[in-house]
Formats: sequence, C-alpha cells, structure tokens
Amino acid sequence: MLDLLRGFSQGWTAKILIAFLIGSFALWGVSSSILLGATNVVQVGSTSVTTQEYRAVYDSQLNALSQQAGRRLTRQEADIFGLRNNVLSLVTTGAVLDENAKNLGLGISKEELARAIANDPGLRDFSGKVDPEAIKRTLRNRGITQEEFENDRKRQAIRNQLQAGITGSLDMPKVFEEAIALFRNETRVFDFVAIGSEVLQAKPVPTGDNTKEFYEANKENYMAPEYRKLTLLNLQASDIVKPMEITDDEIRAAYEAQKNGLRTQEIRRVEQLVLKDKAEADSVKQKLANGASFEDVVKELGKTIKDIDLGVVTNGELPDTKVSEAAFNAELNKPTDIIDGVFGPVIVRVSEINAETTTAYNDVKDQLRNELALQRAGDEVFNTFDAVEDERAAGSNLTDTAKALNLKTRTVTKIDAQGRDENGNAITDIPVLQQLLRVAFETQPGDDTRELPVGDDGFLWYEVEEITPTRQKELSEVESDVRDAWVTQETKAKVLEIANGVAERIRKGDDMNVVLAETLPVDSIDSAVKYETSIPLTRNAQEAKIGNAAISEGFDAKNGDIKVAETTGGDVIVLRVAEVQEPDDKTIPADAIEQLNTAAADDVLNQVIQDMQSRLDVTISPDGIEAAFNTYGGGHGM
Repeated sequence: MLDLLRGFSQGWTAKILIAFLIGSFALWGVSSSILLGATNVVQVGSTSVTTQEYRAVYDSQLNALSQQAGRRLTRQEADIFGLRNNVLSLVTTGAVLDENAKNLGLGISKEELARAIANDPGLRDFSGKVDPEAIKRTLRNRGITQEEFENDRKRQAIRNQLQAGITGSLDMPKVFEEAIALFRNETRVFDFVAIGSEVLQAKPVPTGDNTKEFYEANKENYMAPEYRKLTLLNLQASDIVKPMEITDDEIRAAYEAQKNGLRTQEIRRVEQLVLKDKAEADSVKQKLANGASFEDVVKELGKTIKDIDLGVVTNGELPDTKVSEAAFNAELNKPTDIIDGVFGPVIVRVSEINAETTTAYNDVKDQLRNELALQRAGDEVFNTFDAVEDERAAGSNLTDTAKALNLKTRTVTKIDAQGRDENGNAITDIPVLQQLLRVAFETQPGDDTRELPVGDDGFLWYEVEEITPTRQKELSEVESDVRDAWVTQETKAKVLEIANGVAERIRKGDDMNVVLAETLPVDSIDSAVKYETSIPLTRNAQEAKIGNAAISEGFDAKNGDIKVAETTGGDVIVLRVAEVQEPDDKTIPADAIEQLNTAAADDVLNQVIQDMQSRLDVTISPDGIEAAFNTYGGGHGM
C-alpha cells in the first residue's frame, strides 16, 4: 500500500479525489483493540458498532453541543438534550449503510483507496510526497494499525458510494420554489416607535427586601463553579526543535529533492489572429512585411487586441499544439509566420514573456533548515513519549517524571469547566484546551489518565490534583450584581407596561401620534414623540431601529395589526403593519435552490435508510452503552 501511496502522491490526479475521505477519523478513527473489549452497542446483521466506536462519536458530539451552548456541558446535561439517543441513532445509521453496502457487494480498489489516502496533506512531507514517517506518527497518535487505518478510509468511501446512489441529483419542483420565493420576497412597511427607560419618571431603587427576595428567587445564577487543580506536562516538536543541528549538506540534499517544486514555469501572453483562408493569411503576411503594425492589421479585420488575447499561458497549455509551439519559439512582439492551426491559418504574437525561474538555494535555506529540524524533533518527541510512559508505568507522577527526564511541568491552580480562572478570566495558553477540560472534569484525583494528542507530533499529559466543588455564593459576595439585575428586571417590566398601554389605545382606534404625545415625554428637541415609517422590509431584513423580534412579530400579523416586541438592547417596540406587498420577483437565488435540493436529498436518504433498517435484524445493547462509559472510568475520557 505504501508503494501505491508514493505513486499517487504525484500529479494532478491526487488533487481531485473525494474530500470526505480525509475526515473519516472523526467518526470511525479509533482502534477497536484499545481499552475496550469486544462488547457491542449495535449489531446490524454481520456489522457491529463497538462500545469504543460509540464513545468516540459521543465525545465528538458532546464537544459540538458544548460549543453551541457556549460552555462545557456535563454528561448529565448533554443527556437531557438526548445526546446518548442521538449518537445511538447516528452509529446505527452508519451500521445500516455498512451492512447494505456489504449485501450489494460495493467496494473500492486498492488503487482508489491509495489515491484517497495520498490526497491527505497531513500525510505528506515538505516536498509534497507521501511521508511513511508521517503515516506512522498518525497511526501511533490515534492508536491504530495501518490495516485499521485503511479499513476506516475504505468504509467511509463505500458509504458515500451508497449514499450517492440513493440521492443522485434531486431537484425541488418549480411550484415549491415559487412558494418559497413568495415567503422570502414579500415586503412589509411598518409604523413604529421605540420606547426605552427614558419614559420612566424615576429609576427603580431596590430595598433590602427586594434584593434578598430577588437573590432567593434566582440563586442558581449566583453559583461559584467547580474548579480543578491540574498538573500538566506538554511535549511538542516545536518545543525541542534544534535548527542549528541540521548540516548544510542535509539542507542542500533537501533543496535538490524538491527543486522541481521551487521552479516557476515560463509564461507568455499570447495573441492569436485567426484568418478566414489562405488568401487572407497571405494578404496579412504581406502587409506586415511591408511595415504595417500588428495592431493596424487586427483593426482592419474588425477586431481588437482584446478579442484575440488568449491570456497568459505556460508551454503546452494551449489546446492547439502547433500554435503553442510557435508561441513559445516566437520573439517578443514579433508576429509569427502563418501557422496551419486547428481553426485554420493563424498568426500569433507574444506580447509578454516571464522567463522560467527557480527559487535560489539561499532564499529557502533557512526555511528548509527549520523544516528539517522540526521533522527531526518530531521523531525525538516519540522517543521522549516512550520515556515518559515508561516512567509513568513504573508509578511516577508527572512531577517526578518531568524531573527524571529534565522536562517541565505546569500547575494550573484553579480552572473551571469553561476554561476560566477563579477571577473569571479565560485561560488561553493551554493546547487542546477543550479536550483537556472534557476529560479533566470527568477525572478524580489519583485516577490514571491518558495523554492527549497535540497536532500530529505532540502530547499533553495531565493529572487532577484537587477538586474545589461548586458552591452557592453568599448574598454579601454578589449583592451589587443582584441589585443591578433587579433594577434591569423592574425597568423592563415598567417600560413593557407602558408600551402595552400605548398599543391597546391604538388598537381601540386612537391616533398613534396622539397616543405617543400624551403618553411619552418630549424628545431631545422638546417636540412630541412621533412614530417612524420603515422602508419596505423582507422578513429577514436587518433593521437596527426595529430589531429582528419586532419584524418577526410584524410578519406574523395582518395588515393594520398592532404588535409589541422587546429588543436586545432593552427597548420595547410598538409596531403597526402599515402595508403588505406581494413580490413581483418569484425566484430565489441559486444557492438557496441548492440548499433546498440538498435538504430534499437528505430527506430521501433518511427515508431510504429507515426502510433499509426495517428490513434488517438490528439489535441494541443497553449494557453496551453503559460499558462505553463505565469502562473508561473517570480518567480515560476519550
């Protein structure tokens, strides 16, 4: 397989292979031989999903859910959102596809698989060739064998074959596109006024009882988070790189090996004058020989230089071989003799020449030195990795291990599940922070822990030293925040009450400006407040004065209706639908049509998969799901 990879890493074919193969590890990239036994979570015919595969997908989805929530979610919180069942559905779908692919006899040749793997930039060296050492590092980093790596890529490729055969090219009907266009392109005009805290004669002031009552009612907002004290040992190639150990001979050898990649081909701007027949060609040739300029001849034939400009090309890029050869043998700005081209007789002129260049050795010497040093350091990282693991296997903690190997550890005194210190400041200088937080907050002091990969050539070890549990903050600690929150709540309530009163009077038939003048204080120039009228807006319009919530309310109303909506800035909008305009344009952009077609294809695929599943013997193991978590324990969070 490595020989095939080396071959396919060269040439343009490797650049057009299917990109989805690159990411197969996201779902299936964990060895079935590590940590867990053969317990399965799902069995579909002869296809199984192991506990470890299920856990790998669960962890990936937990990370995504935490990013959406803006904080690190616990397993318990994630499972409230149904994460376990969602992951179970996801891996079951994969197994159903795999089993049906087997039954249909789908496959992929070794050559195609090699092309796909060779297209992975993470498996190439600095010269662009497939690097066997990079492959070894990837396999070691993910804890899998080469056979497992190839099987993962093969399985994902076959799945996509099956999915492509199901969905093909599905297009939504025209009538549906028109309905969407009516929905998207309809416009409305609104009369509106923004009412803010300035309408209040006095700002609400909380009493001691108000503050205490608000605190008691909202205690969950005033909790000190759980903190963990961590010891970290970070090992990366960039930390141990030694460029000065690279000799000039090594740099020169690397330069010669990738010299072709440092060469810029000669390019020429080519102008091609195509002539009707030999008679016209001979006439043009004679005029040029008599001293007429090329521009004048082109103009005489009713053309411009722009019309005949083929652009800047490299040798061999033009489809007509004779024209290409003539162009790259021509002198600058000197028209060629008549060429018997594919489209008839032509005369070519080269108006610009940029000669071939090769980046000089001295210009890339330092860059090559650093690249070679980093590559060598990457190898040293794995030697050091073995030494660290040997020390830990002998019972040493990270601090003692670091001392024995002349490495440095770092102590993080307090960090919460969102990566903040005890003062609420984000800690940003820890590699793979989100992965670390995930596993560290599932680990107890004294638990054995696994290293975390950092890129393709680094590792981060961690130990949990102490846990400071979450606690309820006393009112005395947060009294200022509580008072501010109470004032904000009461101010909003009073403003909303006034806005609802304004809206109710208008609904009863009172003139909108009269109501505003009688209800609201004068504006900044002592004039009565009056409503504004918007320009025609679509339902997705961004209008800062009105806000998205009010526009959404306005599009849910009938012409003439009055609506009240809060803005993100704290104001309240009183809005009247003044005009509803159906669109003349009943089309939608091409990218929107593409999204609709994609959604339709997804729906069809889901229905077919459900039908496939109904025809197969699918077994779910609750014990297997529990084993996916219990076997990891506190310290093995993947």
